[in-house]
Amino acid sequence: MGSNRNKKKKKSKINRKNLTIVLAALVVFLVAIVAGVKSFNKGDNVAKVNKTTELTQSQNNETYSASLIACGDVMAHMPQLKAQYNTSTKKYSFDNNYKYVKKYIKNADLAMANLETTLCGDDVYAYSSYPTFNTPDALADSLKNVGFDLLSTINNHSFDMSSLGVERTLSTLKKKGFDTVGTREKKSDDEYVIENVNGIKLGITAYSYGEIKNGTKYLNGIKVSDEKNDLMNVFDTSDVNKAFDTIYSTVKKYQDDTDMQIVIIHWGDEYSRTPSKFQTELAQKLCDAGIDIIIGSHPHVVQPVETIKSTDGKKETLVVYSLGNYISNQRREVLSMYTEDGLMVDIDIEKKGNNEATVKKVKCIPTWVDKYQNGSKTVYEIIPIAGNILEKASYVNSSYLKQSYKNTSELIKTDDKISIVKSPFEN
Repeated sequence: MGSNRNKKKKKSKINRKNLTIVLAALVVFLVAIVAGVKSFNKGDNVAKVNKTTELTQSQNNETYSASLIACGDVMAHMPQLKAQYNTSTKKYSFDNNYKYVKKYIKNADLAMANLETTLCGDDVYAYSSYPTFNTPDALADSLKNVGFDLLSTINNHSFDMSSLGVERTLSTLKKKGFDTVGTREKKSDDEYVIENVNGIKLGITAYSYGEIKNGTKYLNGIKVSDEKNDLMNVFDTSDVNKAFDTIYSTVKKYQDDTDMQIVIIHWGDEYSRTPSKFQTELAQKLCDAGIDIIIGSHPHVVQPVETIKSTDGKKETLVVYSLGNYISNQRREVLSMYTEDGLMVDIDIEKKGNNEATVKKVKCIPTWVDKYQNGSKTVYEIIPIAGNILEKASYVNSSYLKQSYKNTSELIKTDDKISIVKSPFEN
């Protein structure tokens, strides 16, 4: 019994020893598994970090590019309205005005112009022109058909048809798919737009000269109604510093959130081909504040295109002082030989990775407004003075075209970025 008991004790010791070994082995195994998992996760995390870094580096090295084309004053005087009316269909169409420039507008990633009229309909007010403009909606249809994306709706004629004109112009353009800047439908709307063009964010605002008396705005001497006073971007021409403060108060709202800042501005002296002191001083202040592009209108003639530098020499700004008339009935026989001249400015913008967007190239394309008779019908067409236009529009008065090209080309201050298309009159 005794020996058997001893044998039982010995067997119990052996079992405990084996159990200890097994447990120790199990612990080692578990530790190995945990270590392996940690090692795997660490490697996986490193791979993820590396992949993210590679992706970020790839994004940072990517080059974005966009093209912007800016055109001048789109006007509709009474002779134009008569010319664009079809007595058979009882409808208006302005399509033919743009047939020769359509390819330039279509090719741009973002096309803009100054709409210097209202679209108030004819239920309350009749269609009219100078001094108070009201144009059929068909004009907007034609601008859309040709490829325009953004229209500035602020100028000295924006309140020609009172509050209704402001409201209906905006609602009509919105329905037709345009982006607008310069006037707003309600206070909660921004005084600017941000256009994301091919990965480049362009912040754009538009302002017009006017008078501001005791907080009330006046356009062409017409008092803006209380309900629209805060919905129209107007600066006071009495003081360039006040004008800058007004415009920059809007720009700084989008400056940090955009790659490039653009100001469309209605300013200057009518029919003067030389920028006024007010224009050059305001342009310099906007340049110093970091604005990249300034696009001007109102003089109804072309003014210089140039690159200016900030006072500290660190910033460059493209300034188009005036694009002139894109289309109008302002003829050389009545006002000035220069009112038939216009300009399309094709701007190439580039952004590399997270760097600032820059203006890479600027191509200036002079235009001329042709007006001729086709039987009993008056025809208006915008003629781009470039390429083989003489072959396409062989009836055009080439001496007028040649003079128009000369008028405009002498105002373009070419540099390493700015150029003008070759004259079609050169061999």
